[in-house]
Amino acid sequence: MAVNYEYIEGNPDASPLLLLHGTGGSEKDLLPIGRFLAPESPLLSIRGRVVEDGQNRYFKHTADGGFDLDNLQQETDWLFETLNELCQKFDIDYQRFVVVGYSNGANVAARALLTRPDTFHTGVLFHPMALATGDANQDLSDVRLWLSHGDTDPIVSEQNFEILTDDLQQQHADLTIFRHEQSHNLNEAELSSARTWLQSSGRLGRWREEEHK
Repeated sequence: MAVNYEYIEGNPDASPLLLLHGTGGSEKDLLPIGRFLAPESPLLSIRGRVVEDGQNRYFKHTADGGFDLDNLQQETDWLFETLNELCQKFDIDYQRFVVVGYSNGANVAARALLTRPDTFHTGVLFHPMALATGDANQDLSDVRLWLSHGDTDPIVSEQNFEILTDDLQQQHADLTIFRHEQSHNLNEAELSSARTWLQSSGRLGRWREEEHK
């Protein structure tokens, strides 16, 4: 199966952004948001290869509507294999990626952070949710994340969002949380907050090289 992706070159001194779309989205959806968040960064966007009810996703549901965790692991393995291949193709420093995910894309990124050793160090996660509990086993002490939640979100409950943030904090991730009185939608205040945080995070330059000098 062909990989659907978009790559836009940027300043090689700026950290690249990995863009992961929401349910029903495509590799083009978050490109404008990525450019808004980090105007100089290279942008890489990969479309999820699962299609349910005509909508692109990064993993399947079970027959009863729950999350198919076996498929999630398979598709996450595929995503990271694809990411590494594209990094080699475009000479991208994998270790410096900032992951930017919305909804389904944010979910797979958050789950990867909690379960994989070869994951990201910096992330902007719009409306993520916990997909499972009790099995986080990573040291995330070098991970910095910005996360958002809507108070009237019908998809991500307050309880679910707190489970996710608790899991991340228990693994020592540094979290910044933005809340708004809206739903599962993105809004201007949310995007502006994410941009301000990212620009001041210290993670958009060659930060790993600087920290290891």
